[in-house]
Amino acid sequence: MLTLRPGFALPLIAAFLVSCGGEREWFGAADVLVNDPSTDRGNNTTQSETAVARHGDVVVVGYNDSGEFTRRSSLTGYAYSLDGGASFSDAGVLAPVRGGRNLGDPALAVDREGNFYFATLAIDAAARSYVAIARSRKTKGEVTFGTPVLIPGLDPDGFQDKELIAVDASGGPRDGHVYVVWTEFPPRGPSRILFSRSSEGGRTFAPAMRLSRSGTGVQGAMPVVGKQGELYVAWEDRSGVRTGYIKLRRSTDGGRNWDPETLAARFERISEREATGACGRAALGGYIRVSEFPSIDGDRSGGPGEGNVYIAFAADPGRQARGDAADIFVVRSEDGGRTWSEPVNVVKGHAVTSGADETTNDNFMPVLTVGPEGQINVFFYDRRNDSKNRKIDVYRAVSTDQGRTWANERVTAEAFDVPPLNPNFDPLVKSCYMGDYNDATVDRSGFYLTWGDNRRILRAPRFPRGRPDPDVRFRTVGLRP
Repeated sequence: MLTLRPGFALPLIAAFLVSCGGEREWFGAADVLVNDPSTDRGNNTTQSETAVARHGDVVVVGYNDSGEFTRRSSLTGYAYSLDGGASFSDAGVLAPVRGGRNLGDPALAVDREGNFYFATLAIDAAARSYVAIARSRKTKGEVTFGTPVLIPGLDPDGFQDKELIAVDASGGPRDGHVYVVWTEFPPRGPSRILFSRSSEGGRTFAPAMRLSRSGTGVQGAMPVVGKQGELYVAWEDRSGVRTGYIKLRRSTDGGRNWDPETLAARFERISEREATGACGRAALGGYIRVSEFPSIDGDRSGGPGEGNVYIAFAADPGRQARGDAADIFVVRSEDGGRTWSEPVNVVKGHAVTSGADETTNDNFMPVLTVGPEGQINVFFYDRRNDSKNRKIDVYRAVSTDQGRTWANERVTAEAFDVPPLNPNFDPLVKSCYMGDYNDATVDRSGFYLTWGDNRRILRAPRFPRGRPDPDVRFRTVGLRP
């Protein structure tokens, strides 16, 4: 979530948040700026935490937008493209329910008919916390959304956080079903992963049910639907002091019944010492707070890897003494999520056959998507091109052999610096925040990536010489390197 500073939002929110190389032909068009910077005000210019969905030539991108919050009671901004992502129209924000507010954490999905579903965190007029889902309207020449449907958690006084959404597009008996997962933080006791579903195109949702059965620090759940309509949900468990875990559950009947919880990966949590000490939570250089949230997808190709499930996450490779605090790892299941391979480092080491990162610099915030021919694509933030381990590029790691070997390639043509984060330049946003996730999707024409990007330099109050400004960018990337 785009974390508001205390004093700028309702007391419930504040109390909780205080605690808690040049162009290449296969890249297609250049990076496209998604949001309209002219809507920003003063230093309230943070756009972050991207989401993307595409149907035909229509692309919708969601993002947190601090500039709109004070005017329209919504942090949940979006833009749309009607030309496949060549250009975007900034649509402002997703409107909140009457008397309420949207608190960001955008998530998007689309069904086979072209209906888009937009998820966000929200509170109602009584300041109670919900997950909200809005369905797109049939409007010629633009993309608009109806009034969100509010989904409560299990505890009416709990705080709902970090929701993500998926739609069944398998063509099977549950085609068009909408699934949403999120974290609830009760006023007492540990966090828990919750789930809800809609069989009515997002018009109504079933009561929330609990998925997590173990762990005291669960968060960052992500759903994905396989080729046969099977539903997987993965999340991070931070119960250990230094050890983290990726957990998973599977349902084969649309979320009514679930297989037992399984352990997909065990890893060492990220914690660069100086930044973590300054931020009071896991962070990397430049005071960027980080998590090891999983990104999950399945192989629907009809090829040799069909049915495989893959999860990407960032983690400490165990080389902090040599300055290596964060790399990208992938695990694979070939039996429907019951058992998992050992984590494979996809940026360096024996599995990387091309373009390996030869530095000890940071690689973090991955998003994994599996292409129509079974190619696995992982996008991530990467600092290998800066000797000071500060400036950021977007890279991708690609595997065409079910995750056994990987090739690395640079996606961005221009690296970007980190804005002032501790304290944060944006008076609405907490220190050390630069977003918690990016997003990508894929079809038979390519991968479509959105990310938070700070390359534009803005002269603003308190920064007359300029500072990096967080915007949202989009790019189409070829299916193969």
